[in-house]
Amino acid sequence: MEAMQGLHRPVLFSAFKNSYNRNIIQKGCCPMLHIRDISLRHRLLIANFTMVFVPIFILTVLGFLLVSGLRFSSPHNDLTTLWPEKGPALSIQYTVSSLRVKAERPGPLRLKDLREDCQVLESLGIATAIIRHDQVAYVTPGVDFYGLANRVLEKAHGQQTIMTWDGDGFFFRYSSPHSGTTIIAAGNTPFIAKSGIREGMAKNVIQGLLIFIVGTASVIIIACGLILSRLLSRQILGPLAALRTAAAEIEKGNLDYKLTVSSRDELGQTCSAFDRMRRQLRAARTAQEKYEQNRKELIAGISHDLSTPLTLLKGYASGILVGIAKTAEKRHHYMELIYQNACSLEKLVDRLFLFSKLDLGQVDFTLERVSLRDYFADFTAENTALLAERGLSLRYEAPPEAARVRIDRMQFQRVVDNLLENALKYKETETVAMDIRLEAAEKQVVLSFADHGPGVPRADLAKLFDSFYRTDEARTDVKKGSGLGLAIVKQIIATLKGRIYAAETPGGGLTVVITLPAAEEDSHEIDSNH
Repeated sequence: MEAMQGLHRPVLFSAFKNSYNRNIIQKGCCPMLHIRDISLRHRLLIANFTMVFVPIFILTVLGFLLVSGLRFSSPHNDLTTLWPEKGPALSIQYTVSSLRVKAERPGPLRLKDLREDCQVLESLGIATAIIRHDQVAYVTPGVDFYGLANRVLEKAHGQQTIMTWDGDGFFFRYSSPHSGTTIIAAGNTPFIAKSGIREGMAKNVIQGLLIFIVGTASVIIIACGLILSRLLSRQILGPLAALRTAAAEIEKGNLDYKLTVSSRDELGQTCSAFDRMRRQLRAARTAQEKYEQNRKELIAGISHDLSTPLTLLKGYASGILVGIAKTAEKRHHYMELIYQNACSLEKLVDRLFLFSKLDLGQVDFTLERVSLRDYFADFTAENTALLAERGLSLRYEAPPEAARVRIDRMQFQRVVDNLLENALKYKETETVAMDIRLEAAEKQVVLSFADHGPGVPRADLAKLFDSFYRTDEARTDVKKGSGLGLAIVKQIIATLKGRIYAAETPGGGLTVVITLPAAEEDSHEIDSNH
């Protein structure tokens, strides 16, 4: 016990020392220790201590009690209970037990069955007798019944049931209260007479076995506890260390550090969730960096596109002020140019304002369920002739499907107008053709605008929907727009939960493809602000 106490103190003191001191500092003179304040390593240590040493303590106490019982109780009776005897001892004990069972049987006495067991005892030198309702039913031949009964009664000391086996021999008496049968037996057969094992040697052997059992069990329990502790520490503390390292890397700004944990337990799930958070943070940072870059490009584009018409306005106004435009006709021409550039500036400012509101989600979208087949049928019927006058040959074949989607009519019309205006601005011939195709699937509607103009280099297709992008690098042709048209188109389509991309038209030209989610048949009209 002293050894166990010596182990107990340093383990517990080392486990609680840090937490106890921390509580003293934080809580003052009356600290209260909580299990949650102990580190996970120390909690595992305490759990293993309890799991290993408590069973050892119990085994030690049981072993001590068994050894003490052997030392201070009657040697013969204890040994007959604990020691699997050799020679006649085992046969005698079995036969006596059989006689007791048969004596308890209700009904008529089955003397034949009892005599078989009596003969076994007689062969081992033990005389027997059977009494039924105070009548002698059987006695070993040649044995004085009264002498046998007196020997057994002397050992019984008034007890109805006895079984003693010592140096004087074997003595047995059993009286059944149910059947009225009494069996007595006595013989000079000494205990373990034929086994060759002395009484003191038997005790020593049993004590040695008990010590061996307790010692072996203790070693096994300690080994299992240490192995289990090592496994638990590796399975728990390992992922925690990896999680701590990943958190430190993220704190440094390294969002590319990948946390890999193979386990599928709670710690593995926690690490997986932490890594998903890391990926989301990285995506958010990338998006923020891209957003900031777009903002810088937007400011640069605004500055450039505003400076060109402002420079022209300043030049024309200066020409009028300094007298370059001397004639009324020339002054009128200058005034027309000033007006045109002012209109261009107004259009640019309006687009900038719309682009900014779309980017901030401040444009109201009133969604309604619309059949694009009927929408473009009406649109082409009204505008084909007007567009042809401007040099755009519009072609549309109505599909059999209704192709129903949910759109804001005004904002969707802005999308169509910007795509058509873009084809007109960049045409190199007098007339350019555009095909509008519509395909309806179960969950989406695909709309394509394919012109047969000059097209766009393949490397520039992904940039078409960026703000202030134009194919002319000089960016001096104000008539070709501000570079915001397709960027506004992209924002509107995104608000409608659709996708847009550009591709090459077979045979030359540019194709803009728009994919919108199909409207369900039972859907209701809703108003939403974006």
